[in-house]
Amino acid sequence: MFVHGAGPPSLPEPQEWRQALLTLGCQLAAVGPRRHEDWLVDAAAVLQFRTRDPRGWLPDARTRWPERGRSSPYYPFDRLEPHHLDHHLELLTHEAAVELTALHWTAAPFGGPRPPGESGPVRRRRLWSAARTLLARFGPDAEYATNAEDLSGGTDPHWYRDGFSLSCFAGVDAQRDGYVSDFGILAVSDTEIGAFWNFFID
Repeated sequence: MFVHGAGPPSLPEPQEWRQALLTLGCQLAAVGPRRHEDWLVDAAAVLQFRTRDPRGWLPDARTRWPERGRSSPYYPFDRLEPHHLDHHLELLTHEAAVELTALHWTAAPFGGPRPPGESGPVRRRRLWSAARTLLARFGPDAEYATNAEDLSGGTDPHWYRDGFSLSCFAGVDAQRDGYVSDFGILAVSDTEIGAFWNFFID
C-alpha cells in the first residue's frame, strides 16, 4: 500500500520498469521525448503515436492495436491536439498519480469486471509498488495529469472514493467498437512524457 509522505523510489532498471507495466495491466502505454516548454504539445504527439520511447524500454505502441490503419491512425483515440488536452486534463500530485495508476485494476468505477484477488492485501501492495516503480522513471519532480474530472477531493490521493467524471479520449471508431469509457494518466518530466491508459468495453 502507498505510504503517505514517502518520496518516489529511485530510477528503476529497464526490466523492473517493464515488469511493473505488466503487473498493472495498462491496455495502452506510450512514452516519448519532451521537446517543448509547453508539454501539452509533446503529450499530444505521444497520444497520437508519433513518437517512440527514447530509452527503448517500451516497444512501439502501434504494434498493440491492429485496428490502426489509414482511416484511423490514432486508434483508439481521435487526433488529440494540445488545446483539447488543455481543456480536458486535471493536474495531480505524485501521491494521487500513484493511486490512480494502481487503481487501473483495483477499481471498476463503471461496473466492469474486477480482476480475481484484487481485494487481497498482497495483491494491493504489489500493485501500489508497481505503480510507484512505473512513475519513478519520470523522476521526483515530474508533473502528472489525468482525464478524470470533478475531483471532489482536489489532488488528495483518495479523491476517487468520492466519485469523479471522465473526459473520455476514445475516438469515434473506438466508441463504435464498444469502448465506452477510458481513463488514464500522463507523467511528465523535463525530458520525457508517458501515457498510461485503460479502456472500458460495453
